[in-house]
Amino acid sequence: MTADSYELLVHAGPHCCEAEDFQRFLSANREGIAAAGYDLAYPGRGGAPGGSFDCALPEPKHQGLHPDTFRDQIAAALPAPKDGGRGLILSEHDLAGRMANLLNGRFYPAVRLRAEALRAALGRPVDKVVVSVVPYDQLFVGAWRRFALDRLMEPFAEFVPIMSGFSGGWVEMVSALRDGLEAQSVTVLAARLRPMELLSHLAPGVALTHPVETLPAPAVTDSAVAMIQRHYRQGARFVPGQRDRILAFHARQPQTGIEQGFAGLQLADLRGRYIADLDALARLPGVDLVGGALPAVAAE
Repeated sequence: MTADSYELLVHAGPHCCEAEDFQRFLSANREGIAAAGYDLAYPGRGGAPGGSFDCALPEPKHQGLHPDTFRDQIAAALPAPKDGGRGLILSEHDLAGRMANLLNGRFYPAVRLRAEALRAALGRPVDKVVVSVVPYDQLFVGAWRRFALDRLMEPFAEFVPIMSGFSGGWVEMVSALRDGLEAQSVTVLAARLRPMELLSHLAPGVALTHPVETLPAPAVTDSAVAMIQRHYRQGARFVPGQRDRILAFHARQPQTGIEQGFAGLQLADLRGRYIADLDALARLPGVDLVGGALPAVAAE
């Protein structure tokens, strides 16, 4: 696809790791990023050019299709490099796989296939991959909450047994991304960073003189989810923007006593597994770990 001097820089979300906030930042600053010589691919939705290529990446149910199908679909959606361009910044929160797998205790089982399809479409190895990680309990609770915003869901407690015994993890996912994309370097962010800080890890060559700051999406709180689920149980529908207003309102309210999450030994096991996996990630060849376990998590 490109000459070797053209950098291929991939931000691989994933879900519940504020990837959408970063994509909104990329979209808001696309003129400054273009002025620095970088093309953008899939920088979020909401009017930004491109969109999710989730439908063009292989999942297990698509394994019967020829790999060229995925390669050609993705390649057709990628922007053509501009003359004198320095590189491509590609951000995709679905790159590792669909969020629904998390509800079934399967930690992105198709990540290697999907990474290989993107690598084939790009035409050469990726220069850099940046991926954010969060504690497992936060990821699983966040995934359930996201689904609960869109449909009537069974209580979170019914998902706890299979989630607490999930297969795979961050080590396997990062390794598959590194190998499938043939990435020269991988940066794993285990700390919450502002979008501009994330961009500096992904594309140090982009210096935005006057970056456009974007507001993060409202937090998805337990009380907001409880209200939305109550509406679904009553057969109610939401008018455009109504759920966003509910989220924004409840994000400003104290949260008391609902706590849709793990507890006891399951919580301790998940947090211990996360800390152990951060240590394993720091030892992976070609991987640079930024940040670490939160003190409160480590203490438990």
